[in-house]
Amino acid sequence: MKLAVVTGIARCTGIGHAICDVLLEGGLAVIGLDLNPLEASSFLPTKYPHQFRSRICRVDSDPINLHQQLNEKAFLPTDDAETNEEMALTRLIARLEEYDKYIQNNMRSAFLVTEVCRQYFPPPNPGVTPLLSRPSASIIHISSTRALASEFGPKYCQEGYASAKAGLLGLTHAQGQSMARLARVNVILPGWIDTEDHGNGGYIPSDVDHGWHTTGRVGNPRDVAQMVAFLADDEKSGFITCQEFTIDGGVSKRMHYPET
Repeated sequence: MKLAVVTGIARCTGIGHAICDVLLEGGLAVIGLDLNPLEASSFLPTKYPHQFRSRICRVDSDPINLHQQLNEKAFLPTDDAETNEEMALTRLIARLEEYDKYIQNNMRSAFLVTEVCRQYFPPPNPGVTPLLSRPSASIIHISSTRALASEFGPKYCQEGYASAKAGLLGLTHAQGQSMARLARVNVILPGWIDTEDHGNGGYIPSDVDHGWHTTGRVGNPRDVAQMVAFLADDEKSGFITCQEFTIDGGVSKRMHYPET
């Protein structure tokens, strides 16, 4: 029997509860998790007594408790050694800590810095007519093309980096609307930018690396800096906000086929 884990299932009128019902109808076993207890009016426990379990559990900050709540003997194999379970839990905690670092350093920091800077922005621009228009502040987030695509195969916590960089895309359009006429907010998605220290053994892109790009070369930091300067200039980009700018030498728009 396949097992599904569904979060946010407490409210009978909610999406999570409906997902549980549909999956259970399809013959799956379901463990439902929520910060709140399942509403008394829920029909799931009586309709599916052998397939459904609900658990009260925080799913954002307590990996040990989450691990314990999901260890449902009725649904999961029981022949795993206890040492393997401990190893899995240790690995889970380590991966969560690494994931949190990426979110903290790449996304939470962007929100915090812009919120602190907000108090120093010029007064809101009424923007009723061009004559009343005034220069506004400009926020420019630096994301990555990893927000849109990842490498095949297991990579070191690429989930954390990709999640954080993708989060900046949402932060950009949200701040752009909430700070309308106070600041323009845009985001840059660099691709392969050569930031290595070549004089100290840093990797030097090969001809193949350069040739992989539609432009015929790997990017350099000034490519990104020039876009920042453009977006910071109210005269040149005063009508641009809530937008994403990819700087990757055309790679993300290039068709890729298996090598023969």
